[in-house]
Amino acid sequence: MQQGIFLSLGLLLVTGLLFSLLAARFHLPRIAVYALAGLVWSQDLLGGVTGLQLGDWTSTLTDTALALIAYLIGGSVTANQLKRLGKTIFACTVGEVAGAALVVFVAVWLFLNGEPDALSLAALLAVLAASTAPAATVAVIHEYRSRGPLTTTLLGVVALDDALGIVLFSLLMVWTIGTSLTGAISMAGLEIGGALLLGALMGWALAFFGHRVRNPHFFLPMVLSALLLSQGLAAVWHCSPLLTAMALGFVARATFKSGGERLLAPIEYLEELVFLVFFTLAGAHFELDVFLQGAELIVIYVIARVLGKLAGTRLAARWCRAPSAVSRYIGLGLIPQAGIAIGLALSLLNHPTFAEQGLLIVNVILASTLLYELLGPIATRYALMKAGEIRRTLS
Repeated sequence: MQQGIFLSLGLLLVTGLLFSLLAARFHLPRIAVYALAGLVWSQDLLGGVTGLQLGDWTSTLTDTALALIAYLIGGSVTANQLKRLGKTIFACTVGEVAGAALVVFVAVWLFLNGEPDALSLAALLAVLAASTAPAATVAVIHEYRSRGPLTTTLLGVVALDDALGIVLFSLLMVWTIGTSLTGAISMAGLEIGGALLLGALMGWALAFFGHRVRNPHFFLPMVLSALLLSQGLAAVWHCSPLLTAMALGFVARATFKSGGERLLAPIEYLEELVFLVFFTLAGAHFELDVFLQGAELIVIYVIARVLGKLAGTRLAARWCRAPSAVSRYIGLGLIPQAGIAIGLALSLLNHPTFAEQGLLIVNVILASTLLYELLGPIATRYALMKAGEIRRTLS
């Protein structure tokens, strides 16, 4: 069993590194080809031929990678940036969430019109469309050393929209399974509020001990210890792990003040490995049967969500008079989707109310995730390049 894990992970990582040479040759974001490298080892391709198996161990690795990425997001946004762009970040978050949810709802409802579950399916997919996967956006920003108002706004939006997605999902449960409105709001509040509180306390503790550490070699194990402990506590107390990690990174840097970079540097040193693991595993989970089942619905969902994100952010950015680069290009950086959406979709399988609906929705989200992970990084790089915020050359 252990040998199989090492062999599977080793093959994925080596293939990902080899594919990264293609990324350099054709000026593509590396994470896009990492996902493609993972797809090569999916069960429908080489994975099925060689008998390569991906077990439960992959979920632990992907959850850990997501936590590290969320920590970097939280630490990348400073209090001064929030004061300067806070209105723009909030407006764009509301705009992209509302835009994606509305367009997906209308498109799916029209496509399924006449079927008995059309309304509930449309509503569930609309709510799931709200969230954005932070991993791809952060990976592109760090790969190309992007700086500027669009970069800062993107980081702020991907940190907030998952919170809104959780709230909307919890409230939708009121309509679908008859939970009381008060209960749904309380559940969402506890999951989000508890995550922010837990992350803030762990971030303060990390900064407190960080001030007292003189040996720089201790910063990596110290940050990892705090992050893993916070994720464990979040799971026990049913808080959002992603928001907990974001809050930890934000508060740790804010509390550490001028030396905050010392708490981010150890994880930034590991980020390429984190992205390599996360995206190759994402690609390796591709299943052709899942993609073909309801292919038309998948295409409609993907297109509708992208159009909703683009239109919602454009209108919101114009309303709050955001910088031109933010108004024109921020929607392109919000295309990827993974973690939170997959987690919420999988939770539907535990509700008897959703029997067949839950499986179909999981299939739609999983299949569309691969498309987003391949196309999203390219769209994000294009947006940052057009905004003039990429600091390294593409040659």
